[in-house]
Amino acid sequence: MNMEAMHSISFIGMAGCGKSTLGKAVSEKSNLNFIDTDFLIENDFNCSLEDIKKKHGYMFVRSQEEKVILSLDSSSDVISTGGSSVYSEKSMMHLKTFSKVIYIKTPLNTIIKRIDVGQERGLAVPDGLSIQEVYSEREPLYDNHSQFILNGSKSIDELVELVNQIIHD
Repeated sequence: MNMEAMHSISFIGMAGCGKSTLGKAVSEKSNLNFIDTDFLIENDFNCSLEDIKKKHGYMFVRSQEEKVILSLDSSSDVISTGGSSVYSEKSMMHLKTFSKVIYIKTPLNTIIKRIDVGQERGLAVPDGLSIQEVYSEREPLYDNHSQFILNGSKSIDELVELVNQIIHD
């Protein structure tokens, strides 16, 4: 596959919507490099996002996310962003300069099942906010910043196929 003929792709969406899973599957199938911005932040600090959030606060996590995204360019083929990346207008505009931004829209009940309400995911939100509240707050942002929307309820194989169509458009 000729990367020159296409842009990179970036996945946005809630924690648990499938950004990393789909990103890995697409990169393996198409032999592209895969970057997970959450993983890059965890590597920089040598601890989990949850620990970073506990130590420095959720706004710090968001600022690190923006810093990481702004450091990316078209050499990054498949990018999985953190769920709160959409709070940064700068990050979203930057991603659109070299990638197609794809929102994996996954029903709230599926997300809750996948991330298990008690699970510590390092959500970059104020303490005490429920997953439902975060979902309601972010959904319009994901809709607004995405160029393509995929149904996160579909199987990984179906989603990989849809992403391949987007890549080759």
